[in-house]
Amino acid sequence: MNGVFAIEKPSGFTTQQIISKLNHTLINNSVQIRNDLLRQKNEFEKEYKSNNKGNPPKPKTLKKFAKLKMGQGGTLDPMAGGILVIGIQEGTKKLQKYLNNSVKSYEFKGILGIDTMSGDNQENYNSNLSINSYEHLLNLSKEDKKKFEDEIVKNFKTGILKQIPPVYSAVRIGGKRLYEYIRNGEEVPQDGIEPRLVEMIDIEFYDDNLQEIEQVAMTPEEYEQKRSDIEHTMKVEEETQSGKKRKFDEIEKNNNTEVRLGKEKEILLTDEAFNVVKDYKNQIKCFTHVNEEGYIHSDEELNKITDVNDEFYQKMKLKQVPLVQLHMKVTVSSGFYIRSIIRDIGKLLKTSGYMTELKRVSQKQWSMENGSYFKLQDFENIENEPEWYDLLVKVLEDEDKGSKINVRAILDKK
Repeated sequence: MNGVFAIEKPSGFTTQQIISKLNHTLINNSVQIRNDLLRQKNEFEKEYKSNNKGNPPKPKTLKKFAKLKMGQGGTLDPMAGGILVIGIQEGTKKLQKYLNNSVKSYEFKGILGIDTMSGDNQENYNSNLSINSYEHLLNLSKEDKKKFEDEIVKNFKTGILKQIPPVYSAVRIGGKRLYEYIRNGEEVPQDGIEPRLVEMIDIEFYDDNLQEIEQVAMTPEEYEQKRSDIEHTMKVEEETQSGKKRKFDEIEKNNNTEVRLGKEKEILLTDEAFNVVKDYKNQIKCFTHVNEEGYIHSDEELNKITDVNDEFYQKMKLKQVPLVQLHMKVTVSSGFYIRSIIRDIGKLLKTSGYMTELKRVSQKQWSMENGSYFKLQDFENIENEPEWYDLLVKVLEDEDKGSKINVRAILDKK
């Protein structure tokens, strides 16, 4: 069993966790895979003895036959789901072409009005950079929406584009991380922020892009309770990081995320969060095809809210105004940061934004649209092992032909 195939990674897990679980599941649930590994082990022992005067190999040398050799062709972070290219045994040698210069497509959602160091909703509010009004993006007509989408296309699609990574991802500048300058309120040495050269090959807007999402308004009492809950999770997280509490398990982590986020996975605002960001000055350049040298927007241009008593901020906090979401699909080059394009689109729209959902829908020839991917649940079905094993072998035989097989159409019938 050698070759390359695609699996759908669920969100909420690291890529390595999925690979480990996949390896464990395949070996535990497939007699044929276990027999194949045993055959390889016996052949190795026989050859080793013939070359070493009948001496057997050391037990630790044989450990490699206890599991499949497995690798990935491009990692996905925990909050992301979608296509994950997997190499098995000799197929791991074919993964380099997926890691370098590999065209990928992503579907993503974002929420406007907040900028964060991570570019997403995964950190607590100490990660917040800015809170910005998006009042000017409410009650858009179809014509207004089309105008904004045309501006996005004009500024970012087609051609080599410079892009600054998210604050947490940026390399060291003068011995410090970019976020350390920002947290300390220091000026960032602009010559130290190296932009990447990337390309947005295509972009598609879903019907609900720039759509308003109505929220259930909170009373002041409900807000205070929610604020208290968030503060509690913050304290627990800080204790965990300082070693005063055992490490979070996945259930705890998910529970804390549910406290911090709303129904649409939006960040819930508190005045403490506002105090974290009120003095932050935007120092990240936004590069577009219109402004290839890059531009640092002022607070006024981005409609930054600087007063805790600001009327729109109070409405945001109590959910008395709709959310405005981004929902797009982009086809991009290797090294492209979806979090960064959401940040830069936010700036283009004179506000800010962060990512709430991310799914890789294709990588090279592997695509969710054509159904050429397995799911972990497929391999957990022991009774159906003869079918999924034969199908996996068929896909692994030739990655080009294998990527054209609609795996989902076959297995979803069961």
